[in-house]
Amino acid sequence: MIAFALVFIGAGLAQNTDNVTEPLSTFKSRPDILAPALNVSIQDSSPEGFAPGYIFIAPFQATQTGPYIYDKFGNLIWSGYGAIGPGNVHDFKVCSYNGADHLCAFQGNQRLGYALGHGIILDETYTIVKTVQMGTGASSMDMHEFSLISGGETALAIAYQPAPMDLTAYGITSGQGWIMQGVFQEINTTSGEVLFSWSSLDHIPPSASDVMPNSTDVSGTGLTPQSPWDYFHINSIDKSSYSNDYLISVRHTSTIYLIDSSTGAVLWTLSSDPTSTYVLQGFTFSFQHDARFLSDNSTHTILSLFDNASNGFTRTATESSTLHILLDHTLRTATLLARYTAPVPGGLLSDSQANSQTLPNGHIFSGWGSVAAVSEVRADGSPVLFATFGRYPVMNYRAYSFEWVGRPLTAPSLAAYARNTAAGTPTFLHASWNGATEVREWVFYGSAERETGFVVLGSAAWRGFETEFVGTGFSAWVYVEAVDGAGTVLGRSATVGTLVPGTGLAGVCGDSGCPAATGSAR
Repeated sequence: MIAFALVFIGAGLAQNTDNVTEPLSTFKSRPDILAPALNVSIQDSSPEGFAPGYIFIAPFQATQTGPYIYDKFGNLIWSGYGAIGPGNVHDFKVCSYNGADHLCAFQGNQRLGYALGHGIILDETYTIVKTVQMGTGASSMDMHEFSLISGGETALAIAYQPAPMDLTAYGITSGQGWIMQGVFQEINTTSGEVLFSWSSLDHIPPSASDVMPNSTDVSGTGLTPQSPWDYFHINSIDKSSYSNDYLISVRHTSTIYLIDSSTGAVLWTLSSDPTSTYVLQGFTFSFQHDARFLSDNSTHTILSLFDNASNGFTRTATESSTLHILLDHTLRTATLLARYTAPVPGGLLSDSQANSQTLPNGHIFSGWGSVAAVSEVRADGSPVLFATFGRYPVMNYRAYSFEWVGRPLTAPSLAAYARNTAAGTPTFLHASWNGATEVREWVFYGSAERETGFVVLGSAAWRGFETEFVGTGFSAWVYVEAVDGAGTVLGRSATVGTLVPGTGLAGVCGDSGCPAATGSAR
């Protein structure tokens, strides 16, 4: 059974401009966190429902831009805002490194349509254990791909590299023009050695582009190295475990290319253009992202891609979708096996970004890019999850679903409040532990003294990022222990004093807390 619910998770909701553009969760134990609030409108938690795992997103142009983890009920698990440095984070996901699950992401400075930064790898404690940079004279790493392969031994990464060029054929006649070439590399994660490097201008001419200079918001003018013509716009890389060749997606040619891993030559192309190596059988795609191998052998290849069908200026369909495509290497045909659209009336049209992930159980998990939403559907297309977390300008490059165990080095957080110090006054406590995934219960302790005399006030099952517990009497000092399913204490908060409003404030406060101050100080 599919349960439909409108759920905003959190102790409360704050507003940016309104509660639609950017709904935010607030927490009494972590007032510094203003995390996107997931509006979960489709949620099938039955045994046949959504796949096990968490949701991984990294919204940007948000109040608190950064990486986030949620469960599929919409509960915040980890806010990475400010935890891994400045700038934006993209392509945030679980990866395998040194034989264990880690978190991988791009971190860097945003540019229009691309970014400059590096790859980061975090362990289960959310500590950065490795950074990865581009090599052999390439520009800084771009946001569009940072993926570990071969058990984490190597990384696939992209750079956007400006270069001078005579662009008189493209209307730039007043002087030297500038073009953006797409570069991708396979890099040894440990040593930084570049094992393979490829540049678009060595193999694919500017005439292949569907996007001319100064024609879209991300095309670039072609006049300066700060605004080169982005004729290519590479946005994903995958490597075949069968042939070792590279599959790349290029948005501004609306083409998928297979690149020879020895010579760099283009082995074949897939597009809606008549020049495509494979003839599309009754379907088209354009401005796509995230091309991936699903299977590959000498006779057939099955791949997936996210068909945006729009770049915000040119549209080839009314909704974006994930396509699963069968390539017949003998007949040179491309057959559409499945199309997955957003599980909402009329679907969604994502003008930029977005991705699709095929989960171990065959479900399709999608991030909708310029539309701040995630979805999960079964292989037959029936929905099991749909959630949004705002509207433009809030966007999210890619979204993923993975299982994950987080064991933060930080301690649990605790906030306590009582209306007054009378013996029978209830004490309201709020506990959280940012990033901890194994907490099943909170045990609360209180005392009249800061150092001694603590007794158990009671316990409460974990109920989302922040759990509330009400003690039956006043406790001046409190702390909390986080306990796992086996009864093991995982962590303990600091001892905190209970906030009691003074006589000047008591009149506006209630049993469970005080309202936010307004106006200005007198």
